[in-house]
Amino acid sequence: MAAAANKPTAVHYFLVFFAFLSMLFGITTYVFYNESAGKFAEISKLNDENQKLNRSVKNVDDDIQELKKKIGINFAQVVDPINTENKVTVIRGLDDEMRMNGKDVVGTTVVETLKKLRDSLDGATKDRDSKAATVATLEAEVLKLKSQYKQEVDNYSKQTKDAERDKLGVIGDRDEKVNAKIQEIAGVRSQLNAATDELAQEKESREKERKTLNSQISGLEIRIDILKDKIDNLEKLSFEVADGVIRRVEPASGTVWISLGEADYLKPRMTFSVYAKENLGVGRGQEDIKGKIEVTRILGPHMAEAKVIEEDLYRPMVSEDLIYTPIWSPGLIEKVAVIGDIDLDGDGRSDREQFHQMMTVAGCVIDNEVNDAGERVPEEGKITVQTRFLVKGNIPELQDVTGEEDKAKVHKILRNYDDMQKEARSNGVRVIKLNDFLAYIGYHNKRRTYLPGQERKYNLKAGSASESTKDISGDRSSNGNVSGAYSKGRQTPQQQSDGNNSKAFGPGR
Repeated sequence: MAAAANKPTAVHYFLVFFAFLSMLFGITTYVFYNESAGKFAEISKLNDENQKLNRSVKNVDDDIQELKKKIGINFAQVVDPINTENKVTVIRGLDDEMRMNGKDVVGTTVVETLKKLRDSLDGATKDRDSKAATVATLEAEVLKLKSQYKQEVDNYSKQTKDAERDKLGVIGDRDEKVNAKIQEIAGVRSQLNAATDELAQEKESREKERKTLNSQISGLEIRIDILKDKIDNLEKLSFEVADGVIRRVEPASGTVWISLGEADYLKPRMTFSVYAKENLGVGRGQEDIKGKIEVTRILGPHMAEAKVIEEDLYRPMVSEDLIYTPIWSPGLIEKVAVIGDIDLDGDGRSDREQFHQMMTVAGCVIDNEVNDAGERVPEEGKITVQTRFLVKGNIPELQDVTGEEDKAKVHKILRNYDDMQKEARSNGVRVIKLNDFLAYIGYHNKRRTYLPGQERKYNLKAGSASESTKDISGDRSSNGNVSGAYSKGRQTPQQQSDGNNSKAFGPGR
């Protein structure tokens, strides 16, 4: 029984195993503790190195900010690789600033100066683009270095001590390169600032010279216009040629036959001014015009019938009298330019649409016009040597208008008129008043103008005394109707008087 008591049991084995396990756990804990202490020391060292690198990165970023301040462009983004057209980047801002600068040179003539300015600007642009490309390259290299720095920081935990020392050496080399590039940029910026100051001085000098030359040119143009007007008034030279002649006249019916017809591309409703066959030159002045006619029928290749729409009773039309209009030529399309108010009947209202219709009937094209709103049509149109006349209507004066909108319109009209006068002068285009132009084309106002409130002088005075009875009669105002006796057998309806009196009984006769 004593031998049975000394025999090992399961409790003994468990105690032995527990003791062994405790010893093994203690040894393992000791080993892990020693290793973790080493790892923590290594991690602490890596954190110190990481802080040093962060300080280096911050120093580089501070240098970039200082570089922005030096450049004078403080956009947050240096470059936008995705949207190269982004204007709020340092690189794009620098490009814009460089485009605004150039270098002027002076020549002996205006043309030479302009050419040299163009050449100088091209050279400055090339130099600027080269410098901008250099700056962009440097900025891209800085961004590339920053990306490399970040990647190296992320890989610190996987590299050995030797790799860490090598990486620090590389970073030092690259920092030296960046500093060298920054100094190079500062030098380039200094040179650019010097060139900018020099260009500004040259610009100021050239601007003063340009203003002086423009003033002299304006004075010469004014003198040329004054002398031209004096010569025109003294000599009244005519460079126009008559379009045809009157072949036959029938005074009783007011009908004439002219030497133009179907072969000359003549159209009905065309009007002509009539000149005496011994005239000194057509298109000189209204005083040379003895009458006006309007084509009614085309009778042959070179024959047409026309009616007399206006005639000087003291200078009746005869055969071989000359006819002329400036807006029509056989087989050609004449062009005119128009500016100013177009009031054909003196009622104070625009007749521009009627004027356009007249030009269309004559086959004449209005290639340049300033409309009633003061806008030029077409907007980019120019008077050329193909333009026959610049027709000048009434040009309003600034002192005659009060509203801001009207003043703005008058400003536009005057500005366009100045431009069109210069274009006409440069291309030898004759400037002619609207009234003279209408007289030359044979225009005749076919209706009596009546404005409300005005006295109609062609009406008999109401309540006039009768010569036979000396009594006061009633209202004798004409109703404008023509007696039916004059319409008998006619195909046309009864006509109405337009209120015009014969020219023979007009003022001054």
